[in-house]
Amino acid sequence: MVERLSQYYQIPLEQIATLGDGANDVLMFQRSGLSIAMGNASEEVQQQATRVTTSNEDEGFARAVEEFILPRAVAAPILPPAVQGADH
Repeated sequence: MVERLSQYYQIPLEQIATLGDGANDVLMFQRSGLSIAMGNASEEVQQQATRVTTSNEDEGFARAVEEFILPRAVAAPILPPAVQGADH
């Protein structure tokens, strides 16, 4: 799924962040540039991620976005008005 979304939105895999807490998320972790395991994930799942955040009950998703994703974010280029509205 990560690869399909990467292709559809034309975003390189290394620029995609994934978050998860289950064994089924490990394959997704292996394909993304930044993988974040929730604090409530098993030790095995946490070891497969590049980062670990707090649990779901402790605002883990929001903390992950704030601490790991936003600092790495790159602003999209601002296109001139002529390009934004142009039909190609």
